[in-house]
Amino acid sequence: MSDPGVAVVRAQVGRAFPGGEFVVEPWLAWLFADAALAEPGGEVAHPVLAWTAATQAMGVGWDEFFAWFDACAEDGPLFGEHETVLHEPMRVGGTYMVSGCVTSADRKTGRSAGTFDIVDYRLAVHDKESGRHVADCWNSIIFPRRN
Repeated sequence: MSDPGVAVVRAQVGRAFPGGEFVVEPWLAWLFADAALAEPGGEVAHPVLAWTAATQAMGVGWDEFFAWFDACAEDGPLFGEHETVLHEPMRVGGTYMVSGCVTSADRKTGRSAGTFDIVDYRLAVHDKESGRHVADCWNSIIFPRRN
């Protein structure tokens, strides 16, 4: 576990994800609906697929994202908060563009948790064909730091 210093972590605020493209494949939409105990099939994907689309097409893998903050999976980063807002349903077979950036980074210290950084980021999902804004996903990752 490393501690890059709060200035290094905060310097990532505003950093954009490379972004990418996500296709809602029929088989994937079916599996997500089935796993969520919804009726599989149809033209509209289950809402939980928005987060998967956003994180799969953000343009970096988790290891690379963690490295932006001088961290790695072995350091034990934790998924913090999450909120998805759907502006319209995702279509099965539709292609979506994802963009986003790091929105904040704060250093905290807890009595039992020690020092940690909370990094927030936002991913936006747009329909490739129409350009319409389909969803926003706000997330945070907690990076434990050496005391």
